Amino acid sequence: MANKIVENIISSIELITDPWIDSQLHDFYHNDENVVEFSYELIDNKYYISVMLKQPDIHTIKIHFMSLVSLMQYSYFTFYSRKANEHLVSYKLISGGSDMKGFYCEINYGHI
Repeated sequence: MANKIVENIISSIELITDPWIDSQLHDFYHNDENVVEFSYELIDNKYYISVMLKQPDIHTIKIHFMSLVSLMQYSYFTFYSRKANEHLVSYKLISGGSDMKGFYCEINYGHI
């Protein structure tokens, strides 16, 4: 169900890329001492991020993700979903402005 909602939102907005988004993502992950490693790539105007934290438990991952949302979200709308299994926590984040332009990130956290 969440995937269908994500796809509906993506199809109804203009996905943007922006140097500000790139800079904020880089600074957020690079400057966080709890991040062991991270990488991201841009494919079809969508950001795909992989992260490993020093303490990769579910609670720490949730707090870390919510810090990212707080930093990155636009003023008009923000939607995210979470899917987890024994090795990976995956978030899909969409946020946009009243002009219906926004960004999409898929963030994958490795966890224990």
